[in-house]
Amino acid sequence: MNLATQTIPRFKEFAPGDKPNVVDPITSRQRKAWNEVPEVADRSCDVVVAGGGLSGVTAAIAATRRGASVIMVEPTHMVGGQATAGGVSAFDITFHYDHALNDFGIWSEILARIQHIYDVDLNRPVNVGHYRKISFTPNVAVVERVLTEMLDAAGIPVLRNTGISAAFREAGRVTGLLTTAGPIEAKIVIDATEDGQVLALAGVPHRLSNGVSNGTTTRGITSQRQAIQDITYTAIIQAYPGGIPDELRVTVAPENYETYATEFRSAYPPEGGFDSLKKKPGPLGFAGFRAAPDLSSENMQTGDEYNAVTRTNLNHFNDFPVGADYLTDPDARARYEAEAKLKTICIIYYLQNELGLPWSVATDEGYAEGPTPPRNPYVPQVYIPIERHMPLIPYIRESRRVIGTAIITGKDIIREPNRTEAPWRDDSVVVGTYHPDLHGGRAETDFENYLGESLADKPTVWREGPFPIPMGALIPEWVDGLLAAEKNISTTRLASGAIRLHPTVSGIGEAAGTAAALAVHHGVQPAEIPVAAVQLSLAEGGALLTPLAVEGLDRGSPEFIAVTLALARNRAAKEILRPKNMEPYIITDTEAAAAAGQVSIQYLKDWRVSIQR
Repeated sequence: MNLATQTIPRFKEFAPGDKPNVVDPITSRQRKAWNEVPEVADRSCDVVVAGGGLSGVTAAIAATRRGASVIMVEPTHMVGGQATAGGVSAFDITFHYDHALNDFGIWSEILARIQHIYDVDLNRPVNVGHYRKISFTPNVAVVERVLTEMLDAAGIPVLRNTGISAAFREAGRVTGLLTTAGPIEAKIVIDATEDGQVLALAGVPHRLSNGVSNGTTTRGITSQRQAIQDITYTAIIQAYPGGIPDELRVTVAPENYETYATEFRSAYPPEGGFDSLKKKPGPLGFAGFRAAPDLSSENMQTGDEYNAVTRTNLNHFNDFPVGADYLTDPDARARYEAEAKLKTICIIYYLQNELGLPWSVATDEGYAEGPTPPRNPYVPQVYIPIERHMPLIPYIRESRRVIGTAIITGKDIIREPNRTEAPWRDDSVVVGTYHPDLHGGRAETDFENYLGESLADKPTVWREGPFPIPMGALIPEWVDGLLAAEKNISTTRLASGAIRLHPTVSGIGEAAGTAAALAVHHGVQPAEIPVAAVQLSLAEGGALLTPLAVEGLDRGSPEFIAVTLALARNRAAKEILRPKNMEPYIITDTEAAAAAGQVSIQYLKDWRVSIQR
């Protein structure tokens, strides 16, 4: 089975009476990797990737496939970032864009491998939730397993459990990182951290809330309490039909419990009532929203009924507001994260003690398997048994954002009704699809008015649809040797609300890794690489660069590369069809588009590099 080119299978059907075996989703390879602490040594490579989240993984793989030597640095024991260590395992799949999002690029390979494990190794369905029409909420350990195996297959050294304390910079160029495993010298540094850490360490100008910072001083921001988007300390919780283990009971209500309990009672009432978001009856409304396959139970849940769900991703009614000091002040960060974690524990307390439901944290997602992390001093010790099975990091929605050679604003991603695409640009290297969804930080004073942006620019109607992410959003304006590759790319606050989704950050990482490898191969800086050369290499790797999929064309089609490049560069005519209740798609004269694409390919022949899998 060629997982590199496979279109992901649509979800396996299971008979109602199927009874799978209870399985351990964690492999011995994972347990070994999770507990490795690298020796201190001097290291060098072509590309060092800071952060092992989804963008970091795809950046590392993309760069390696194009011949660059890569080292990845990850502070936790897990790779996968928000999808694993952050507990956001309900993958974001945008309405009406299933094929375009999920059947192209490295992201499609990740999904195909996860689906293969569930279908073949685990004999479990993976679509059990109600979050999206097509839901995909795998076990965190399964996602981590897939990413670990892909990194291993690519031969990429991953320095897990390794912190970053400084960035090296010489004459306007970032040249490496200082880590707890020693210094790493690199030709290109990719900042794939969840919060844009390298931007601050290297003194790279970046946006912070509604102000601008160079890493030490900040201009324009009203105060360090100025809002950024909420964080969420998620939890993966499950039902224990035989009774909650004693150590997983929350017997002491967190200090702020009554502050939140009114909201919980409204959303998940003890008797009757409705979940305020999904209109599902009764106290189990929380369960099916982001339901997950339960590998610890013989229940072959289908997700059709909330009452059948036995495991879910608790990422609902537990957002927590933070200020910009979350990104700049370590003590403030610890306090925010403690409060966010305790809010989630409040939900678990409510489920157990007010609703009498046998739910608590799952213990097979891998969080307690690695080295014990430093404790947050602001979380009371009584909650340690629960805390050790909660995600390693919170879900961070808004990062420091690099000031790039291009910027994405809210106006750049606004779509009209009927699933239209935003105005397209021929320097796009990633397709985004989400709505500018801001969790917090929505006061008029929270926006970057100096960029002409205000609350009025936020659409009042939820509209999803394709928008372009230009190469310049990944390239710092004044600093060489560095690429942004996460939620830290060049956007306004409003636009950042549409960037953080799993497929989008995966695509951003793939573009960054591709650009880094081309820069290394040709001995130039990323800003000197023609965008068309990056686009060509991405298309050769199977990425989608057009706003929608092209009728009759998948990544394995002989004309895919040429047609994709022609359409991405606006060198061929296209028409977009939007059938009712179906995914929109592009139609074009394939022969003419392929001919136009071949002209561009010939022009770029000196910039091409071979791709290895």
